[in-house]
Amino acid sequence: MFLTHAPVAVSAPQITPLAGGAISQTPWRYDGALAGMIGKGLGLQAISAYLGAAPAIIMGRVVELGLATPHDEPFRRMKHAKAWPVSDFRRLIDCWLDNWKASSASKIFGRSLSSIYGQVRRLGLPRRSRRDLHQPTPEAFDQLQRARGALGALCRDLFDTVDKSLVKVITRASGEILRIERKLNRDEVRWTTALDLEISDRAWSCQHHKAIARDLGISPRAICTRLSALGVPPRDRKELVDFYDPAIGQERIRKSRYKMRQCSFLKNQIFWSAHFGETTSKVAKRSKAYHEAFRAIL
Repeated sequence: MFLTHAPVAVSAPQITPLAGGAISQTPWRYDGALAGMIGKGLGLQAISAYLGAAPAIIMGRVVELGLATPHDEPFRRMKHAKAWPVSDFRRLIDCWLDNWKASSASKIFGRSLSSIYGQVRRLGLPRRSRRDLHQPTPEAFDQLQRARGALGALCRDLFDTVDKSLVKVITRASGEILRIERKLNRDEVRWTTALDLEISDRAWSCQHHKAIARDLGISPRAICTRLSALGVPPRDRKELVDFYDPAIGQERIRKSRYKMRQCSFLKNQIFWSAHFGETTSKVAKRSKAYHEAFRAIL
């Protein structure tokens, strides 16, 4: 059975989403395709779009397989008249992994054999044994043809629907996958506890704020403002470096008189303060709820 990868409901045929629950299995059906795409230099956004899986899931497989981290440059789509739709790339990968002969893929997509082989090389899809190649059954051929027609203009790529807010996906020193997002319809970072921890760890390790901004895809001004709000102490400019070494940060925290606290006013808000220091974060004190509560007491 062939797979569709967009969150669009179709009555027939029954389609199983590519990025479903079986994605966590080892090995995953698309591990070979994933490795090939990374080997060909495709970025995270392009791989996410072609495989129909969220970037965090892709990064999870990258870590699991020990693959090189794909770059995070924007996914550039071809806009000329003969450009391949993203949904066709996904189905081409299915055809290839199901050992369809290239001539059958050529017929279903209305493309030349050279175009099929060209895209296979560009995606770095795994080689196949000639003995395993076959023509699809008429039922399988018709099913894929109907699925392509049923989705048509209604097909919304998972890349478009999931990643509008995505800034970057990184792997933290702890091995945790961190998804950095911006608020919808606003050019502001969505600050989370994990992101606060990440920039705090980098600041304690004396990484320059511009280098932190570069690595995380956030503006330097936003980094400085957030570090101040988190109470991370100022650093000596002479100690600032371009790289991130977690060991340096751990040692500096150990020697300092600072500790990470949970804010007493805002749930799940962390901040740094000296021992026996503040129990309420600057983030909380700047919030509307805090000022309203303070006025109520007065």
